[in-house]
Amino acid sequence: LLNFSQNFFEIFQIGVAFDLDLADLSARYQALQRRVHPDRYAGQGDQAERLATQWATQVNEAYATLAEPLARASYLLDLQGVVLAQNPTLDPAFLFEQIELRETLDEIRQVGSLTRAEAFIQALAEKQSAEARVFNDYFKAAALTEATICVYRMQFLGKLSQGAKALEEELLGY
Repeated sequence: LLNFSQNFFEIFQIGVAFDLDLADLSARYQALQRRVHPDRYAGQGDQAERLATQWATQVNEAYATLAEPLARASYLLDLQGVVLAQNPTLDPAFLFEQIELRETLDEIRQVGSLTRAEAFIQALAEKQSAEARVFNDYFKAAALTEATICVYRMQFLGKLSQGAKALEEELLGY
């Protein structure tokens, strides 16, 4: 059924690429989940049930990784043997922009403006999409050093986005 040595793209029988059809990935995931769901193997013995659980877990992990752009980009680099640094050295201009964005987020928190928080989240989403497009171009061109820098920038933007979404929930009273 499933081969545990397959990479996540092979599990879903799709090409190794950053630019994925997420609706197709989702459909393939649903179909695979139906095939490997542990309930289908109930009563077939402990080993069959254990194997089905392992397959389902693998399919879930593969889907979670491929469905999310930052996780997918990191995984693609991992497949190429690129090890991401814990504290990467980034362009000072990018780091300065991150400081300014954090200060903007702090100002929004102090003012308590939901409208500004939503606009900030939207602006970050656009930056993340742009960075993902740049990553895709570099990755397709096998420019792994540049692609890796994009992943580091995507990580920064992702953390900032999480902070902005937490602030939005706070302002909404969740």
